[in-house]
Amino acid sequence: MKIAILADSLALPREDVGGEELLEVTYPFLLDQSLRRQFGAAAPLIFERGMRRRTIEYVLDEWNELVELRKPQIVIVHVGIVDCAPRVFLRREASLVANIRWTWLRNRIFKFTHDHRRRIVEFRRKVYVPLPRFERLVQQVIEKARATDVKSLVFINIIRPPDSVEARSPGFQSNVIAYNQVLQAQTKHAFVSLIDLNRMVHDQGGPEALMVDGIHLNERGHMLLAQQLETRINAEINPDLSVESAAN
Repeated sequence: MKIAILADSLALPREDVGGEELLEVTYPFLLDQSLRRQFGAAAPLIFERGMRRRTIEYVLDEWNELVELRKPQIVIVHVGIVDCAPRVFLRREASLVANIRWTWLRNRIFKFTHDHRRRIVEFRRKVYVPLPRFERLVQQVIEKARATDVKSLVFINIIRPPDSVEARSPGFQSNVIAYNQVLQAQTKHAFVSLIDLNRMVHDQGGPEALMVDGIHLNERGHMLLAQQLETRINAEINPDLSVESAAN
């Protein structure tokens, strides 16, 4: 069995998580190691493709290379936070400002937007991927997964950020609720399921307990997510066992 993880930076190592072992605390690595211990040489092959600032758009852009050519039976899609986060600048705007020739002007713009971020965000109400487009693209992912004969498509939803993050990016929390509703709605398809990472985080102590900055997971957060994914994968490998466990 092959498993593809198409994720944003939440799947990647960070300098502030894990001490000397940065990769070894990430949930894709923990998942891979746990499945190897469980199944030995018969363990599923996991290829993780985390990318900083990945949105649902990039999942579709890379679908041919990462899914159609590799033919995984299980595809895990972990994006959304980059899509729905309120922005001062959209990508092209940020690039234009960053390439301003005059350093004094560029620095003045950055200082102004830093000092007045909250008011700018409230006024502009911009995100990288607006909700209607996000919904359309999620549905396109499902259509591609069905056409590629993916056995199981697993979405991981978005963690609602704490009040400290909301204070600088007003609208963030309500955006997460709306985008998560889009992901939840896709479970109407028989081969689509959802890992409710948002609920797990808030049930296990909240962002303060499982995150480092209100966005990214700490060591314990990675471990708990890896455990949830392993349970889901085991259910795919041995559905009869999962039914029996549920009955008990």
